[in-house]
Amino acid sequence: MKTIVSAVLVSFALLLTGCAATQESAQSSTEVTRQFYGSTQNPDTVSRQTLELSKAGVLKNVRMTRSIPAQITATGPENVLSCISVEGNKWVAEHQECEYMDENTCTDLGGEFNACASACRNDPKAEICIMMCVPVCSFAK
Repeated sequence: MKTIVSAVLVSFALLLTGCAATQESAQSSTEVTRQFYGSTQNPDTVSRQTLELSKAGVLKNVRMTRSIPAQITATGPENVLSCISVEGNKWVAEHQECEYMDENTCTDLGGEFNACASACRNDPKAEICIMMCVPVCSFAK
């Protein structure tokens, strides 16, 4: 009887572990609607990234006010919105990564944080590269 109970408990633990892993990886691609502000700088990099991602079909239902800074509302993947809603961050769509995202936000969204990625990591033809660390949060494709 103890063997059966032990087997059931182990099976239940494995089931919960599998659910948690699935939930964590799906969290970053969950669609949410978020409201955030554009940049006060000229040009407004937050608004520009938002419009580019809207044209690419990554974001939808994008609305912006004409105030400075712009008030932006958009629907899309949580990891993308978390990236672009912070001034200074940059979403790199072709590599599913956010440059300059902080480590806590990255891990909360299920990403893999690299505090010192190469500035030339996405350019296979680069012959000379600046010796500078770029903090990057990468998400599974």
